[in-house]
Amino acid sequence: MRKPIDPNLNGRSNDNLFEVTGAETVKANEPEFKVTEKEGVAKTVNSQNNTGAKPSETSAESGEHKSSSGSSHHHHSSSGSSHHRSSGSSRHHSSHGSSHSHHSHSSSKKKLPTTAKIAIGIIAAILLAIAVAVSAFFVFRHMGKKDMMPETSDTGYQETIEYKGHTYKYNADIISMGFIGVDKRTFETVDNTDFVGAADADIVVAIDTKTGKTKVVAIPRDTMIDIDIYSPESGVLLRTQKAQLCLAYSYGDGATKSCESTIDAMSRILYNVPIRKYFSLNLEGIAPLNDAIGGVKLTSISDFPDQGFNKGQEVTLLGDKAEAYVRTRSMTDLEASLDRTKRQVQYVKAYSAQVLPAVVKDFSTVNKLYGTARDYSQTNISLGNTTYLASLLLQKGVTDFETYTIEGKMKSRADTLMPGVVHAEFYPDEDSVMQTVLDVFYTKVK
Repeated sequence: MRKPIDPNLNGRSNDNLFEVTGAETVKANEPEFKVTEKEGVAKTVNSQNNTGAKPSETSAESGEHKSSSGSSHHHHSSSGSSHHRSSGSSRHHSSHGSSHSHHSHSSSKKKLPTTAKIAIGIIAAILLAIAVAVSAFFVFRHMGKKDMMPETSDTGYQETIEYKGHTYKYNADIISMGFIGVDKRTFETVDNTDFVGAADADIVVAIDTKTGKTKVVAIPRDTMIDIDIYSPESGVLLRTQKAQLCLAYSYGDGATKSCESTIDAMSRILYNVPIRKYFSLNLEGIAPLNDAIGGVKLTSISDFPDQGFNKGQEVTLLGDKAEAYVRTRSMTDLEASLDRTKRQVQYVKAYSAQVLPAVVKDFSTVNKLYGTARDYSQTNISLGNTTYLASLLLQKGVTDFETYTIEGKMKSRADTLMPGVVHAEFYPDEDSVMQTVLDVFYTKVK
C-alpha cells in the first residue's frame, strides 16, 4: 500500500502544477452529400374565346381535324406533316414567308475555351471544399453538443433544493467540466513511493448552453472530502476515505482513473452536481499553451523577484514565467495554497480574454490549441466538444465569466506515521458551498 503523502508543508520551496498523458482524437465521419434533381413541369394555358370554347385537339396519327367554332386559332394535322396557322391573325407559326423559324435545327453551339473550363472547375472545387468544411463543422458541433449534455440520472444530485425559505431547481441546460492541474513529480524526500501525481489545481467550469453564461468555481486543493482509493496493481476500488481533494488523483492510475476519481471528488464537494467531462494538464504544458497565444498579459498579485516582477506590476507572462506564476507557493505559509489558487483563477481569466478574440479572428485557433494540448493532457473532451463550446461562446458573445471561491478554514496536522511531514487541510464553510452551488447550477423558482 502506498504511503498517504501530502507535499504541502514538507520543507520544499516550490511546488509544481499541471500534468497529463495523451488526449483522445475524434475522427468525424465524412458527410454524404446527395443532390436530387426534380424535373420542372411547364404548363401553357391557351386563351379561350368569348364563347368559352376549349382549345382544339389534334390527333396526328388519325389525321382527325377538329376546330373550335369562332376561334381565331386553327390547328391542322395531316399525315406525316404538321403546321399551325392562325386564320386572320398576325401571328404565324409556320416558316412560310417568315424570317424566323421555330423548327430550325441548323444553329451552331459555341464551345467554351479551355481556360474558362479550368476556371469553372477551380470555382466548383472551391465551393465543394467550402460546403464540406461547413458541413463538417456543423456535424462536429452537433456531435459535440450531444455528447456534452449532462446525464443526471446516475448522480446523487437534488433536482429541487429548499434553502433559506426559497426553492431552487437544477438547471439541466448546464454543461460542467473539471479542469485539473497535475504535478507528477516524485517526492525527493520519500523513498520507494508509487506516487502518480497530485491534482494541485482544481477548477469547475459551468456553461449555460441557452445563454452562454459561464461560471468558474475554484476549489482549494486541500479541501477535505471522501476520495476513492484504488489498487495500483489491479485498479480495483479498495475503499473510500476522507483526505485532501488533491490526493484523489494520487490514488488512481495516473491517467483516466485518476481524472475520473478527481472529478467525482469535486462533485461530492459541490453536493453531487454532475461533472462528466475533464481536462488535466501537466507542468510541461503550461508554457506551450501560454506561448501559443503570444503570452498572457496581467497585473501580478504576488511578488516574483526571481522572475523579475513584483506585486502590482503589469507583465506579459511568457514561457517559464507563466509556469512560475500558476505553480509557485511558499512552503512556510499555511495560506499559501489559497493564494496560489487566486493566481490560477486570475491567469485562467486573462488567458480566456485573449483566446476568444483570437478564435473570432481565426476559428482554426481552436484546432491548433487542441493539438498543442494533446501532448501534455489527459481528457475526455473531444475536438467535437471543443468546436461546439467555442462556437457556442462566440454565438452568444461571451467575453468574460464569473468566478467563485469557496470560503473556509485552513488547518495543519502532523502526520503520525511520518515524522516531519505536516498536512495542510481545508475545511469548507457549508453555507459558502451551498450558496455557490445554488448560484452556479440552480435557478431560483420562488
